Amino acid sequence: MKWTGKKVGLALGGGGVRGFSHIGVLNVLEEEGIDIDLIVGTSAGALIGGAYASGQSPREIQSKIDAYICSPEFEDSTLKSIGLTFSSESKSFFRKAQNFVMNRFWFVRAFFTSSMLPAGDFQSLINYFIPDIDIRETKIPFRAVSTDLITGRKIVFSEGSLRQAVLASCSVPGAVEPVRQGEWILADGGITSVVPVYAAREAGADVVIAVTVDREQPAFINIETGKDVLYRAGEITTSTLQTTELEGADVIIRPQVGDLHWMDFSRVGDLIKIGEKAARESLIEIHTSLPLYRRITHLAKRLLKIRGR
Repeated sequence: MKWTGKKVGLALGGGGVRGFSHIGVLNVLEEEGIDIDLIVGTSAGALIGGAYASGQSPREIQSKIDAYICSPEFEDSTLKSIGLTFSSESKSFFRKAQNFVMNRFWFVRAFFTSSMLPAGDFQSLINYFIPDIDIRETKIPFRAVSTDLITGRKIVFSEGSLRQAVLASCSVPGAVEPVRQGEWILADGGITSVVPVYAAREAGADVVIAVTVDREQPAFINIETGKDVLYRAGEITTSTLQTTELEGADVIIRPQVGDLHWMDFSRVGDLIKIGEKAARESLIEIHTSLPLYRRITHLAKRLLKIRGR
C-alpha cells in the first residue's frame, strides 16, 4: 500500500567508484521494507540511483558491475588504464614507475583536450547501466543533478533522456568531456551539489536520507607542486559545500570508504558491504525520522513476516 502523506527522499552523493557503496545502502533499505518516494543523484549517485529508479534491483545492478569489470570492453578501456594508476593495491617497483609516468601523462593530456577519457568510453558505461528511457518513465521519481559551466548554475533534470542526464551528472571536469545541451555546457553535479539534499527538498521530499561517500583524508597531506595545491583547494571547497548541504538532511549515512580514489576499481567488491554496514548502523535514526504511519506500517510488516516463518 502506498501512502500519499509525507514523502521520503534519498539523496545519493557523488564519489566515482566509491558510489558503488550506494548499492549496499539500497540493499538494506529494501530488506527493511523502507519505501523511497523519490531519488536524487549526483554523479555516481545519479548512475546508481538512475539504475535503481528505472526498476533494476540492487542485486541486478551489482551483477552488471561484476560483468562489466570482467568484460573485454572494460579491459581495453582508458577508464581501466587510468584507474590502475590510482590503485591502492601493492605494486612492484616497475609498476609504480610505470604508473607514475602514466599518471602525469593523463594529467598533462587534460590540458590539451577536453577530457582524459575518450567520450565513447564513458558513454558506453552509462549505456550499460542505464536504460534508454525518459526520466518521467522511471518506476521511482528520479532527478539527476548537473552543473552548467557557462552560468555556474545547478541544473536538475526531471525530464528528458535518462542516459543523457546521468552522463551530464557524471562528467567529472578534466576526466570526462562536458555534455553540450542547448546553451548549456554540462559537467559533474558535484561542482554545485556533492550530496543533493537541496534538490531532494525542492523535488518534494519531506524527509531526506542522504548518503555521502566522501574520501577519508590521509594523515599526511603532501603539497609540493601546483597540481597538489589545485587538488587540495578543490577538496577543501567540496568539503565545505558538502558540510553546508548535509545540514539539511534528516539522516546522513556515511559508508567508510577510506582514502579510495574515485577511479580506483581495485576494491569494488568491498564497497557494497561497506554501504550495507553503514546503512545498518543508521537504521534506528532512519526509522525515527520516518513519518509515524510509515513506522507503524513497517512494524506491522515485520510482525507478519515473523508469524509467517
